[in-house]
Order: sequence, then structure tokens, then C-alpha cells
Amino acid sequence: MVITPTGGLEYWENFDHAVEATAEAGGIHVELAAPQSETDYTEQAQMVENAISGHLQGIIVSPAHQLVLASSLEQAEQARIPVVVVGAPVVLSAKDFAAFVDWDEAEAGRLAARRIVALLGGKGKVGMIGVSPTMERSSLIEKAFAEEIARTPDVKLVSVKYGLSDWARGRQAVLDLLAEYSDIKGIFTTDEFSTHAAAYAFGRGVREHPVLIGVSEELNELGELKAGHLDALVISDPMELGARAMQAMQAALEGGDASAYSSQLPVYIVDKHTITENPIVSRLMQSGR
Repeated sequence: MVITPTGGLEYWENFDHAVEATAEAGGIHVELAAPQSETDYTEQAQMVENAISGHLQGIIVSPAHQLVLASSLEQAEQARIPVVVVGAPVVLSAKDFAAFVDWDEAEAGRLAARRIVALLGGKGKVGMIGVSPTMERSSLIEKAFAEEIARTPDVKLVSVKYGLSDWARGRQAVLDLLAEYSDIKGIFTTDEFSTHAAAYAFGRGVREHPVLIGVSEELNELGELKAGHLDALVISDPMELGARAMQAMQAALEGGDASAYSSQLPVYIVDKHTITENPIVSRLMQSGR
């Protein structure tokens, strides 16, 4: 069973496709599941429990919440079902899961902060639209961004708002930020939903907008970057994440050392000048055709 945080995002669709392709090559059957929203923590936990009660032989899961899934994943460990945790940490000892594969959330925040500081010439007010203060993945990005911004005394992080993985709430958070700080110079959006919301708003006459840097691998946002409605995007490789996760699971099913596949994948920042040169973007564009 492969359980992602939410459906409807191209990132997780690409992840699932890579998992399925790697599984097929190894003769492994895969079932896919995902809650409707990234904040449906209990639904995701129920999916893990369904996989356990259904006697599946392995679980690959990207936790939406680091605490809510802990007891369910402990049950999997007790049932001797190997678990590969992907994309976000969970509050468990490393001995309680087979492998952990993620991308470098902290570096994503640092890359965004450095680019905003450079674009602002080292001076100005900035804001951030996160997912939720209770989500570890988003919190890691936000903390690293804030710490990196603080290294430049004349750049001030004046507000952090949350979109809760919802396009409409993300858009309202952006508008609220602009209304509260008319002199804001830069905004960092930490997930696909808030990035989409901000790019959509800025591309449709909100005003002469601040510098906007987001986290997203969605085709719409890659297009918005090309159109100039975004200044940069921080991206990772969902296909590599999926392939590594299934390689770890195959090792676990064969009785090997799945932890040898544990890794932290790099992140990259692209702008309208470098987007056509990035091989991950090329693969994302190809998969969307």
C-alpha cells in the first residue's frame, strides 16, 4: 500500500507513477491511497490501519502529520509489516520503520531566503504563507527560511500566515498579508496550494506585486514562472523519491537492509532564465503531456 498526503497534486501523481514502475519491474503489486486533503490526518491514519488489517506485505507512507500516524505505524511494526516513510518525518524511533527517504526541507527554506535577500538587495519586509503550524514538513521549511532571513539585518520577516493546503485559504492569506503590509517587498509560499494562489492573484491584477518565491513542481506554477508571475520556484524530484522508496521496500520484502536506501534528496531553485535547463523540470513537463 502506498499512502500519500493528498490526491490531486501532480507531485504525488508523479511519485505514484515512479513507485508503480519500480514495483512492476520487481514483480510487486501496488495499491494507492490518499486522503482528499493534506489536513485529513485521521483519514490517513485509517488508511494505514486498513493496510494492516488487510494483511498487505508493506506500507510506503508520506505522513501528513508527524504525531497522528505514530501509533498506526507502531501497529505495522508489531505486525512485522515493513514501513518506508517518505517526504516527512514521523515521531518514531528509526528501528520502527524500514527506511526514511525525503527531500531537504531545510535547504528549501534557505534557498528561498537567499534568493529573496538577493532580489531585494538586502533590504525590505517579507512575509511567508505556510501550510499549518502543526505540520512538521512545512515547519522545517519555515524555520530554515526565518533563520536564514535573520542573517540579513535589514530584511525583516514581518508575518507568517497559513493556507491549510487549501487554494481559497491560501489566496486569502496572501491578500491579508498585502492588506496588512502595504510596503511588503517579498513573499515566500511553502506549498503547492499557496504558491498557486499567490501566482494566480499576482497574475490577475492584484497590483505591482512583491517578489514571489514558492515551493511547487506543478505544471501550472512552472507556467506562471515562465510568464513572470513568480520570481523563482524551489523544486525537488518526485520521480526519484518514488523510485528510491520502492527500492527500499523491495529490499525490505527480500529481507535485505532497507535502511541502506534511506537518503535525503537535493532541492533546487529555478527562475525563468534557468527553468529550461533543469532536467527535473524537463521530466515534469514530459510527464504532463
